[in-house]
Amino acid sequence: MKRYLICSGKGGVGKSTLSVCIARALCARGKSVLLTDCDVGLRALDLLTGLGQSAVYTWQDVLSGNCTLSDAILTDPAGRLSLLMPPAALDGPLSAEAFSAILEKAAVDFDFCFLDAGAGVDGIVPTLASVSDAALVVATPDSVSARAAAKTAEMLWQTLPPERLRLLLNRYSVSAVRDGVNLSTDDMIDETGVRFLGAVPEDAGLHVLPCGKDMSSRTATAFNRIAARLLGEPVPFSVRKL
Repeated sequence: MKRYLICSGKGGVGKSTLSVCIARALCARGKSVLLTDCDVGLRALDLLTGLGQSAVYTWQDVLSGNCTLSDAILTDPAGRLSLLMPPAALDGPLSAEAFSAILEKAAVDFDFCFLDAGAGVDGIVPTLASVSDAALVVATPDSVSARAAAKTAEMLWQTLPPERLRLLLNRYSVSAVRDGVNLSTDDMIDETGVRFLGAVPEDAGLHVLPCGKDMSSRTATAFNRIAARLLGEPVPFSVRKL
């Protein structure tokens, strides 16, 4: 099972939404994905996936021995996308060894695990980085987000080698870049020092996914291309067409 930490230097960049959409794109390719919400006290994946209604346990309960891992995992009817909920608060410092042991148990049943972290570089994010195989740094194409992403990358490089970090841009608009409103992909790469994975176009549909609305076909294609790259497929970059 490949463990990906999905993180961002600042909030509001759409990190959790992208986590769910990429996971669904991987599931559509026949892979099984465990979404692990690691934003303690501020969960979002239950709403974005629609899997939170039957939640009883969290990964903190698994760590504390209150339930088994299978008791805490929620799975969609199709059987490929699953969710592990976060606690409202931690009982104490998060043990990297204990948390990694949970993920080792999950590896039997899943191809991917996405650790959706809270915004910023503090709290348990360094611990999550230490138990991850790689990280996706999510940012929007603007100078504030670029600076925050660069700071996040600096923290991650203390644990993960540079080649295991990838930059994922959200709300990308070629016209906004052309008008000088947004930074280009090359600008964002230069500002952060992180290799580029893909860009998701500006899409109002992504803001209302919890309401059951659909994204545009162009956005769906972007997620499919990102999923393909995570699977090692040689997908060319065509961000200028977004």
